[in-house]
Amino acid sequence: MTEASESELRLSRIAPVALALGIALAYSGSLRGGFLNLDDPWLIRDNLLLQPGNDGALGRIWADFGRNTRLALGAEYLPIRDTSLWVEARLWGLSPGALRVSNLVLYIAACLMMRAALRRTFGGGVTAEAAAWLFAFHPVHVESVAWLSGRKDVLAMLFVGAALFVHTGEGRKRVALVPLFVGLAALSKAMAVVSIGLLLAHDLLTRQRPDPKIYAPVAVVSAVVAWITVRVGDTVGMTTEPLGGSALSAAAGMGRVWLDYAQAIVYPTNLSIIHDPPKVTEWDAVSLGGWLLILSWGAIGLAVLDKGRAKTEHEQSGKPLVLAAWLWFVVPLLPVSQIVFPLENFWADRYLFLSVMGPALLLGSFFEMAGDRRAIGIGLVLAGGAGLFTWKRSVTFRDSVSVFRDAEAKTERAPLPVYQLAQAYEAEGKIKPAIRAYREVLARAPGREEEARRATNNLAKLLARENKLKRAEKILHRGRALWPRDPKILGNLAEVVARQPNRDEEARALYEQLLREHPGYEVGRKAFEERYGAP
Repeated sequence: MTEASESELRLSRIAPVALALGIALAYSGSLRGGFLNLDDPWLIRDNLLLQPGNDGALGRIWADFGRNTRLALGAEYLPIRDTSLWVEARLWGLSPGALRVSNLVLYIAACLMMRAALRRTFGGGVTAEAAAWLFAFHPVHVESVAWLSGRKDVLAMLFVGAALFVHTGEGRKRVALVPLFVGLAALSKAMAVVSIGLLLAHDLLTRQRPDPKIYAPVAVVSAVVAWITVRVGDTVGMTTEPLGGSALSAAAGMGRVWLDYAQAIVYPTNLSIIHDPPKVTEWDAVSLGGWLLILSWGAIGLAVLDKGRAKTEHEQSGKPLVLAAWLWFVVPLLPVSQIVFPLENFWADRYLFLSVMGPALLLGSFFEMAGDRRAIGIGLVLAGGAGLFTWKRSVTFRDSVSVFRDAEAKTERAPLPVYQLAQAYEAEGKIKPAIRAYREVLARAPGREEEARRATNNLAKLLARENKLKRAEKILHRGRALWPRDPKILGNLAEVVARQPNRDEEARALYEQLLREHPGYEVGRKAFEERYGAP
């Protein structure tokens, strides 16, 4: 064995251990955190389907497509994610600390599996190693790893990596294992139904013809899961109208989103758990620029694709790599591109959990072609910088106040991050900051947005607690004008009026109106009985 080959062998043994330890260190700042108040409490902590003692829950997770069960599980059909949580609840309980460790372990396993798949694809080398490290340490993954509700992302990542690892190997077992892993990925996160495009990317890189014996069952599995996903989406109303009301206007908005995605990967300083909705619903220079970026990248990939026999090792990996990287970037985002399947959430950092591999491959290939230690040094500096950024962002995800203060600072119009921040302040007993945040929600949502309706009730409740009854009443009158059929607003208004001197008759009239308009509203009925006796 030559000295160079011995060095390569040592590196191949040390690198995965170093990668795993580096990831653990980068996410160490988030491990002592709790449940974030966005989805974590109702989806995980308080979910009766996950609690020990619910013997029929596992069957409902897999076989119940009814509206109530699907809504309880996040309005999705993700039985692998839900089963993993069901198992953990019985092993060590739904402790946020244990769940955060589990998420991190799954992520480390996923990154190591991706690295193994890349090394098989490229036969080792700098491209595979650099791409794996850049992928693993990119801060866009923080939301998936450090937010417990992001469990579906890391599971899907793990199974996609396993599918690619098997696919780039040899043997007849690939025919069964690749569709199996793709199916497990899609049942972890529905976006993974398009993983067949990633198999194609690696066939391009290895200069192999797509094998129908593998692609056909993968296509069938993906189609079945996609059909179930659409069926569940229709049942629970998961989809919405396209942005601007048509596919054309949604495409205009998506042009801006493509640019935002590219910026999030190249310059990830604006990463946020919640983003402002796109302003663009008509074609302009920005939306055209986003589509030009995507289409020109794909066109260049096709133009430089060498269909003949490569003459050098660099040509073998470099010629198809541009197109393969384009597939890695675009294909995972197709299910959330808003044109085929319009979602309520127009874009999110976590949607990039697989797509970040595209630019990582391009950059890794650049380091290999540079062929000197300076390029490798630059790569290590980039990975280290990304790791530090990841650590800093993971600390932000330790508690709800931190993560939504960050989101509030990075948004101007979205009311949801400010509403969640107000909820977090209120949970910590910080009433004045909570009042300020609820007022900001109303400023950001002057119309009939759901966050504004909830903020109206919560703000009035806190103002009443501070004995600022006139201000609370003013807020509730505004709420009545916007949501005249909301029983909670009317009930709160009646209570606030009743607490003011010489307004008992006015309050009783409001309570009686509440009972007439909402006879099934038990909270209002009990409040009336406590104050006035049986109606």
